[in-house]
Amino acid sequence: MYNVRVTLSVTNDVMRRCVLGLLLTGAVSAWPQAVIKAAQAIERFDGEWWLKTSADEHSGFINGADDCLTWAAHKQVSTARQKNFTVTWMQLNDMIGKFYESHPETRDLTVVDVWTKVMENPNPNHVPDSEHAETWKNPHWYLDGFWWLGDTLDEKKGFVEGYLWCIRTQVPAPSETYSKPVGFYIEKIDAFTKANGDSKANREKVALILRRYKDKESAAPPK
Repeated sequence: MYNVRVTLSVTNDVMRRCVLGLLLTGAVSAWPQAVIKAAQAIERFDGEWWLKTSADEHSGFINGADDCLTWAAHKQVSTARQKNFTVTWMQLNDMIGKFYESHPETRDLTVVDVWTKVMENPNPNHVPDSEHAETWKNPHWYLDGFWWLGDTLDEKKGFVEGYLWCIRTQVPAPSETYSKPVGFYIEKIDAFTKANGDSKANREKVALILRRYKDKESAAPPK
């Protein structure tokens, strides 16, 4: 009888260890995804980010954020495209950078917050560049596969960062999610646009190409 009790005790201990192991395995397997989502939530794209990144990345970010804000979030930032304000993207980058430099206390503001401020209150010494400023009315403007092919890596990175920042923070209950690293989406869009070359397939807008690589929707629960 004593031996039976010991055997059961040992068996129960083994079972407890197996169950604990399974729980820990589940927790560990879920951990990377939780870390990815937490990292995505932490990235603010504020003055500190602006000061340590390139002008090309800034330009790409503004394009990506503007694209999503207008066509996915249905919000408007005062840009050349909405109010016919004659300012080029190079001038806008310069205006945002100078604002952060002259107002160091505002570096916790996001790029889009500062962007709104400088467009609503332009520098009185600003000289509009009506020759190079453009307005576009068609969905997603000129941001298609041909535009992507001519971009630098930093511009591409900035576009994806800006677009996904908007999807995650500005679109109420977004119908699509993107949990992969930014580089994953850059590689996918690169492969798509390079494969299509000069064909009309590259008239597809980058935002729509990006949507091809969103997270898979979960299967519907059984009825």
